[in-house]
Amino acid sequence: MIVKICGLTNAQDARAAIAAGADMIGFVFAEGSRRRVEADACGWISGLRGALRVGVFRDAEAAWIDSVAASAGLDLVQLHGREAPDLCVTLGGRARVIKAISVGSTIEWDRVALYDNVARILFDTASAAGGGSGATFDWGLLKGRALAQDCLLAGGLTAENVAGAIAMAQPGGVDVASGVEVSPGRKDHDTLWRFVAAARNAGDRVGCTGRRESAAR
Repeated sequence: MIVKICGLTNAQDARAAIAAGADMIGFVFAEGSRRRVEADACGWISGLRGALRVGVFRDAEAAWIDSVAASAGLDLVQLHGREAPDLCVTLGGRARVIKAISVGSTIEWDRVALYDNVARILFDTASAAGGGSGATFDWGLLKGRALAQDCLLAGGLTAENVAGAIAMAQPGGVDVASGVEVSPGRKDHDTLWRFVAAARNAGDRVGCTGRRESAAR
């Protein structure tokens, strides 16, 4: 089971997430996010080791994404807006792509199929901000669905409900931000450990081992 801790805004929390066993650590560069980090964070992000570094962007220009990816030493970029499949191909040469799909009452599977060239699909609860709402969606929408790439499940996950989410959706991995926070962008380190342990144990019970990428740098 892949575990991604997202919305990290400082090196102390990022190192705590790595120590807790996170496979991926996420940093939001998207405008308007309460968890946004500025470009000057690239220095300390590039120095982190022990987990794959993921930069989160929303409807940004390819050149800027590519520049940030290089400066921060990102292993993957996560596109959380209305990005076209062609952009995913363009960015795939430098950093592999996670494409977020917003989920309301249904999943647009025809749209999901357009992104079969990305490393992973991330399913997140639809919101005006494009994600990070802390709300869940119907995990049963994913039940029994075989994807070309392993999916990540996000949206309102906590240490208390992640086992149920994994049992229902059986994803390749889970992604959490608000569910391990004391305030937006500030993580509770004890909760980080509980979330990772709960996700791993649940993944073991249902046989969701999750494909793992290796760091590009």
